[in-house]
Amino acid sequence: MKRGLFLQGILIMATAFTVTAQVYLPKKAYMHLVGRIDVDQEISLNLVKVNDSLYADLVYTSKQCNFSVLSGKVDEEGTFLMKYPFCDTGMVFRGSFVNRQSLSGNYESVDGEISHPFVLVESYPEGSIPLLVYYHHLSRKLVEKPESPRAEISQCLIIPGESSNPVLSDSLRIRMISSFTGKANRQKDPDVAIRSTQEAFIKNYLSSNESLYESMPEAGSLNWTLLKFMHVLYNDNNLLTYYLLNYGYTGGAHGLETQDFTVFNTKSGKVLSLNDLFLPGFETKLTTLLTRKLKEMTKLHASEKLSDNGFFVDDVAPNSNFYLTASGIGFFYNHYEIAPYANGPTDILLPFDELKELLRDQGPVLPLLHRR
Repeated sequence: MKRGLFLQGILIMATAFTVTAQVYLPKKAYMHLVGRIDVDQEISLNLVKVNDSLYADLVYTSKQCNFSVLSGKVDEEGTFLMKYPFCDTGMVFRGSFVNRQSLSGNYESVDGEISHPFVLVESYPEGSIPLLVYYHHLSRKLVEKPESPRAEISQCLIIPGESSNPVLSDSLRIRMISSFTGKANRQKDPDVAIRSTQEAFIKNYLSSNESLYESMPEAGSLNWTLLKFMHVLYNDNNLLTYYLLNYGYTGGAHGLETQDFTVFNTKSGKVLSLNDLFLPGFETKLTTLLTRKLKEMTKLHASEKLSDNGFFVDDVAPNSNFYLTASGIGFFYNHYEIAPYANGPTDILLPFDELKELLRDQGPVLPLLHRR
């Protein structure tokens, strides 16, 4: 039976079940979902649920394109709506949980004029790993007054669940917690990691603003915000790509958001570097590919200079902030790295077809090439 028909059959049976039963969803969960939009567009969705909130990374597995971040809400009946965060334009991901392991709906434009049906089923193929979600939120007033400024901190940490290889699980757990805290230590307790970050943030907030508020209570905004959310982008073929989305506001015209990626080989227990993926001497050719791709993305002619069109550089060198998907290898440049803040971050995905001459013959991405 073809996969599309199989998924449709699951959807029909699950829909009939939900007529008489309410969908049970855990308060906190990570779900790896696969399926299709329309008939032939394969997608994967790494979904995180925290209470009534959802956030996810949507990856098109049959097209050469970047991933999309979605966030939104889900109600007690399992109905949800997600869209691009901090943006009122773009597509809307709307639907409902058919049961605990599947969901369906429509990927549609904001005005509802364009709509593409989707069906997704929870799936953990060989080479993927189960993950657990830890979340905490704290709001702290600067002073004990009704209109006091305050600090808000929300944190969501993802770590490995039970595994047949506890040594590798411990190694990955330590690495993910280190990525989250920004400290290279061997901490294994996610609650301790979350509390330490929270305590440091609140302590810094109070020490930086208490005396200022006393002397200048009418000063500009003294509200601080810190959001630390771990995302999973790829979880298959013994490879895990995750990243920490960190947003901080401590005053000024705007906050600052960063995305820091890590690629982990869950078979060897090793964090991968570019040297693990590419043949020696790859830097010059990879710079040429990245520069050409960015010019294509920004609709610049090959002869035009990036520095004449809003960038700080003319040549885009590879950085260590890279990620893997089923389609290729992406390079992510945060605000101010190669362009002004107003340009936003720069995300360049190079498909495997463009990279195959640079990749190691026996490298860790070889299974991804064979599956294409």
